[in-house]
Amino acid sequence: MATYRDTVQDLPQYPTTCFSKSPIVTPMWAHYGKDHSGFVLEFDADALRGHFDGVAVEDVTYRDEPDTSIVKHLERAAAIAKPRHVYWLRQAVLHHAYFSKHTSWTYEQECRLVDQHDFSEDIAGNRILFVPIECVTSVIAGHKIAVPALQASVKLAEANDLDWYQAVIGKSHGLPFFKNGSGRTFVFGDECIEAAAYVCETCAEPVAEGHELCPWCSITEQDEINAASRNPYRILDRYNLLGRYIKDAEKISGST
Repeated sequence: MATYRDTVQDLPQYPTTCFSKSPIVTPMWAHYGKDHSGFVLEFDADALRGHFDGVAVEDVTYRDEPDTSIVKHLERAAAIAKPRHVYWLRQAVLHHAYFSKHTSWTYEQECRLVDQHDFSEDIAGNRILFVPIECVTSVIAGHKIAVPALQASVKLAEANDLDWYQAVIGKSHGLPFFKNGSGRTFVFGDECIEAAAYVCETCAEPVAEGHELCPWCSITEQDEINAASRNPYRILDRYNLLGRYIKDAEKISGST
């Protein structure tokens, strides 16, 4: 530990931007998209690397324990003590400091851009990285975004030839999906947004292969009549017994 502290000491603090590899992680929309009232920008990672020569753009690795390779570098630095061993140790620690996190954060699916070469600028005490629009590929509006912001996002996309989508929270599809300006349905597949292979003929929500309607739209009028006729709450309410039943049930369950 003494060797580690003496050779590593303080690591450089580089300006860092954090991204997510997925636009359908609901907690990310809640934390960073103002509970779906904000928006998401999609970036081309290769374009970022090409424009900012030398910056590191890498996926975060999630671990329960530190990487064992650091121990090997530390052993060499402590036992052999050659300059290259100290260099390798510091580089390994630096990389894992920026590109590894505990597995409790796995849901973020994080990717980071680390600016080691001062591309970012100091603006009123904040480090700002000015990214050219050519590195942006699409705009995704949240499903609760206000109308003025929604309209502004559409204009931004049109003016810069970007794809535009709005996130949708469906009734039966388990994950957020998207619709473009023409109302076409899209889903997030293998690392990209792609047209949904099958959609409900009524509401255009994504469905499984072989289904023409989503579960909600498949409910018929006769289904509604049958469900209502078999609902015991309706029977109790008809005889003015529903209120008393609920009170008695709450007493028994201890919910009051």
